[in-house]
Amino acid sequence: MKEKRMGYLQLTEKISEIISLEKEDHELLETMFRPLKAKKKEILVEMGKTNRQAFFVNSGYLRYFTVLESGEEVIIHLYAPNTFAASLESFFSGMPAEGYIETITECDLWVISNSDLEKLYSTSQKWQYFGRKLMESFLIEKEQRIIDQLSLSGREKYMKLLQSHPEIIQHVQVQYLASFLGLKPESLSRIRKQII
Repeated sequence: MKEKRMGYLQLTEKISEIISLEKEDHELLETMFRPLKAKKKEILVEMGKTNRQAFFVNSGYLRYFTVLESGEEVIIHLYAPNTFAASLESFFSGMPAEGYIETITECDLWVISNSDLEKLYSTSQKWQYFGRKLMESFLIEKEQRIIDQLSLSGREKYMKLLQSHPEIIQHVQVQYLASFLGLKPESLSRIRKQII
């Protein structure tokens, strides 16, 4: 129970970065989010299937990836603790997911359904504001990732990830990091050796 309470505090602290939470907000959140313990290499979202769930990563690491016709896996996003994860198109529109979300490590997560999120938004303008600010942060991050992929060298991309998310470098396998950065694993290994 203590572990659940600690995890819940992490979730509410993250939300409190955007909006202030009153007692009734905490009570509401406890009815909307449910805890989920996931094993390593567990598929949470399956490509081609609708998934109307979003996740808050309390601990552990996830990858969001798609599979090309060639069979190659391409990582779209890596999720670290204290972040929200979802296949956004599937979550919001009910379309089949265009990729997989899989745990890289064991994970402690909080899960909310699309219908519960909509209920949360309907309770007050404060929650609508929270949703808007969260979406803005997703869009800004996505735009920056596209710019980085087009304009930075492999070394620059790795250095930026090292500075912004050093914990991801420590916990995620080289082949996943390389795919996320748009590099071959051997190229990333070379870059890492040059930096050490």
